[in-house]
Order: sequence, then structure tokens, then C-alpha cells
Amino acid sequence: MGPSFTVGLDGSPESAAAARWAAGTAQRWESALRLVAVRTGPDGAAPDREPEERAEAAREPEGQAEAAPKLGARAEASDVLPTVAAQLRAEHPALQISTSVLEGAAARVLTELSGDTELLVLGSRGPGAVHGFLVGSVALPVAAHARCPLVLVRDSSRADESAGPRTAEPTERASTPPAPGVVAGFDVREPAADLLEFAFAAARRWSVPLTVLHGWEPPPVYGARPLPLAASALEDVLGERAALLKQAVEPWAERYPEVAVDARAVLEQPTVLLTRAAAQARLLVVGRRVRTARLGTHIGPVTHGVMHHASAPVAVVPHP
Repeated sequence: MGPSFTVGLDGSPESAAAARWAAGTAQRWESALRLVAVRTGPDGAAPDREPEERAEAAREPEGQAEAAPKLGARAEASDVLPTVAAQLRAEHPALQISTSVLEGAAARVLTELSGDTELLVLGSRGPGAVHGFLVGSVALPVAAHARCPLVLVRDSSRADESAGPRTAEPTERASTPPAPGVVAGFDVREPAADLLEFAFAAARRWSVPLTVLHGWEPPPVYGARPLPLAASALEDVLGERAALLKQAVEPWAERYPEVAVDARAVLEQPTVLLTRAAAQARLLVVGRRVRTARLGTHIGPVTHGVMHHASAPVAVVPHP
């Protein structure tokens, strides 16, 4: 049995899409799936009690799925939970699926659950949303404090099933879009082995290529126009970063020889680069440095940016 997945449901179409993504991925990765609905009061806490985990039996009785709210319709999470579970069991009969209804502040409950699961999955509406597990109200604090990788899935996310192998050496200026598969954003100044391990493992489980990108936007000191000195300096810096990227990726490429990897250092703003490169990707993987402070989101600007703007599912991997 592979890693276990936990999906937080809030009754929205986006959380239903997250559950569908997690079910399909869990089956492919030979994992178990847990669907969780969190009941909260008006202030975000459980009604008439301190925030706590109180699991209830949530397996639907015979025939209840037909009378429950339709999958994808806005409803209370605990009401839609039996329907989501019934439809996922029908679509994935071999997948082990359990359900729970918990009480407490959603961000706190989900963060606590991250300590007992290998992958936490939430739905995301992106900018402008005002309800549910969206980027800003629940997903941001969970992403900032989760102890396992968090995947954010939008209702419009699509996975390309036909991905072919592709290999290349790190390049100085690569502008062609990568093959559909897994895309990982990597900062050579703060190397994160956990991020690369997760990205390589995901690509292997899906049998798709992996593209590792390092984006760099030069500071104003290099000049506003491509003067000869500035151009030479840009090439030197980008070459150094490409070498560091190749050095970081090579041990993992040897550990996962079945994964076709394309590692590139690119002269482009990182958020723009990753959002564009992962437009057709199965998964976009970014990192988040673990912080000890309890207050604040502690999510870097690139990770924060792709969480808001990437159309592909985004995996945020915590690392030291």
C-alpha cells in the first residue's frame, strides 16, 4: 500500500473536483483515500465547544446516495459527503475509501490531519473567491503549516493521459513549453531534496516525464537594456545556475532512471515561468520552507503566486 490521501470537503464544486482528482491519483498510486468534512460555527469553530476532532460514522446507508445533494452542487460538507463517497466508490471500486465528519476550525483540523497522512488535498477557486477551502481563507494557513505535501485542485484542472518521454540537458534560455507531465519549480539557492524526491516519485507513479525549472529574473543592476556587459553577466549567472540545477537533479535522476527528466535554468520571472510551463501539466510541484513561528503564512512569493494563478493542480511540499 502506498501513501494515504486525505481530502477536505467543503460542499463546493472545487472540493468535489479535488476528491475526484485524489481518487484517481490514489488508485494509480495504490493508496487509500479518506474523505473529511469539517463542521464549523460562524466564527470558524465547532458550535458550542472548543475546536476538536470528533469523528462520526459517515458511511451512507443503502439508497441514500440518490437522495443526497448532487456531486458538484454547493451544499453543506457533511450533507454532500455520502454522495461524493458513493460516486467515487462506483467509479473506483478497488479503491479503499473511508469518510469522517470532524468539528473545529477548518484550517486547524486540516493541519492536524496533515500529521497522519502522506498527502492532503483541497479544492481551490483561486483569486476572487469568498467561501470554502480557497486560496486565502483555509488553504493558505494549511499550506503554511501542513506537515505533509498539500495539493490544491481547481475545478478546471485537467490531466493529460498521453505524455511521452522527453530528455534534455539544462539550458541557458529555454522558452519552449515542456511536455505534459510533472513540472517542478526549484530554487538552486535553497536546494530542497524533499521537493525533488516528491516530484520524481510522482512522475514515476504516473509514468510521465518530469520538467524541473529554475526561473531567474535579473535585478535592475544588470541594466534596463541589453548592453554588452549586462548581457555577458546575465549569461554567466544563468550558466552558473544551470550547473547548480544539474548538480541537484543528477542524484535523483540516477535514483529514478525510469523518469525522463528535463532540467532547465530560464531567464524569466519564476511565477510566470511555472504558471505557463504547467498549463497542461498533470501536477505543478513547488516548495515551502518549514518555519517555527506560529503566526503568518510563511509562504514564499513564488509558491504564493502559483497557488493563486496556476491552472494545474499545485503540490506544496514542506522542506527544511
